[in-house]
Amino acid sequence: MATADQLPSSKTCFPNLPRGLQIQAHALKGRALHATRGFLANEPLHAFDATVLVPTQSRLSLVCAYCLASSRPLHACTACRAAYYCDKTCQAAGWQSGHSLECKALRAPRADLLPTAVRALVLLLLRERRQPCSAVQQLEGHVGARRSDETRWRDLSLMAAAACSFAAVDTHHAGLQHAVELLCKIETNALDCYDADLGGSVGLFLHPILAMANHSCLPNAMVHFIGRRAVLVAQRPIAAGQEIEISYTDYTQPLSKRNEALVPYCFQCCCGRCRDDLNVYQVCADFALPAPSGRSLHVDSAHARSLGALVQHGAFQRVARDCGETATRVADSRTMVHGLKERRQALTALYHDCKELVVAGLWAVSPLPQVLSDMVMWFTDHGHYASALAVACLIATACDAYRFTAYFDPVRVRNMLVIAKLLANTAQTTAELANTATVVARQADAEQTVLHKLRDIDQVSLCQMLLTMALESAPAGDAAGWRPTAEARQMLGEIKQLPGRQREMSFILAWAQSPANDECKAFFDYAVIKQVHTLASLGPDVLKTTFVRTKGKDEDSS
Repeated sequence: MATADQLPSSKTCFPNLPRGLQIQAHALKGRALHATRGFLANEPLHAFDATVLVPTQSRLSLVCAYCLASSRPLHACTACRAAYYCDKTCQAAGWQSGHSLECKALRAPRADLLPTAVRALVLLLLRERRQPCSAVQQLEGHVGARRSDETRWRDLSLMAAAACSFAAVDTHHAGLQHAVELLCKIETNALDCYDADLGGSVGLFLHPILAMANHSCLPNAMVHFIGRRAVLVAQRPIAAGQEIEISYTDYTQPLSKRNEALVPYCFQCCCGRCRDDLNVYQVCADFALPAPSGRSLHVDSAHARSLGALVQHGAFQRVARDCGETATRVADSRTMVHGLKERRQALTALYHDCKELVVAGLWAVSPLPQVLSDMVMWFTDHGHYASALAVACLIATACDAYRFTAYFDPVRVRNMLVIAKLLANTAQTTAELANTATVVARQADAEQTVLHKLRDIDQVSLCQMLLTMALESAPAGDAAGWRPTAEARQMLGEIKQLPGRQREMSFILAWAQSPANDECKAFFDYAVIKQVHTLASLGPDVLKTTFVRTKGKDEDSS
């Protein structure tokens, strides 16, 4: 990493810094992004328009090349067939934002197979012909560190040569060297745009100023990708003068996995989580952000602190560390399967690998939360919505609240929406069972047990309140474009059309307007907290019935 005296002045590189932000020299990190004023939790610091935004190669036909939307049918560019768009509006905007430069280059054979970073490099090389971007040129690429790995450097050189070929750039020594260095800057500074619905990265985003935000596994800020913008949001209160740090990786993963994920960035994280190898419960005990009334499914921060103290004991630390590491390695090594029967068998094996975590009640330790999420998908695909709902509630209360300390974290909001969508399915099913109480009560099937419990819950009101909570979690000023917000608004609109709910609507409206009111708090505790936790309490039995190995048990898909 370059030292501070090797780097140009931030005023020279970034003459138009956003208000409230400042770039300062850092003795160890080179440069760092700092706040010049205080920011509240969930307050946007700035929305950055992409300097470079390209779709991930594996999702090329699944996301719009301009806005990265994946929710509607896409249409390929008829000239190159390597870019897809929502409609003519996005196609026209995409043409202006850079496709006019790359389209001809992408008409070459196999252009749709270009690695994502190479496609970004092609676009930058083509742009340089018109106007070099000095801010990108001044980014750190850790060329020396990358060159020391001969295999990796050879790969980078081949990738850069391919980009030069597509961009029709001279590959003489100076030209190729420049392309390799530019590729190093992309690999060091670009961010992956994650799509929860598709379960992975859908694009590569680069902005030179946002790239100045250094990494920490205990970040005080996060990035929301909304269309072509990256919105930097305070994860907890940030004081004037404080460094702004984001996480480049999934900080809930075990230490060894986080270290591996940071290898491409050419540094090792030295934050408190890494230095002391803290598990998610210990971090939550120290950094849990108190949620305003009616904004979180977590009971209270005192519970997090007491649990954090509990896991200080050696036995819990050992299980969280050793079992978490081992089970994560095993989970990564397992081959993905697709059939319902095969998926059930694979999930049963994964759940068995996490047995120590389950017995200890350490539901939030990786890889258990991801295993549970995959189980929710399995139940949903199988049509067992009540079972999926119980496990989703278990995730929301026993996993998310400890893994992600901010109540407005996108993962927590996304899983609230999952619960709301499942409630929309179970509400209809339980209504159809209204006259079969005796039969349902006798059923040993876990799905029927949850359905029986659901008959005592106002599922529509619970769904409506969860959707309202999701709306209130959106970053200020950018709520309209945030995908969870759009989904919540659509579902709320459908609920408001339901007849005969005037009384329930009046209670919910009063709560939404004054959530801190004592009566409204009591209403929320009963209508949301109690019901979600009741459903969550059924989750372990649902899992035991479906995914625990039993001698002689036939592993079928039913």
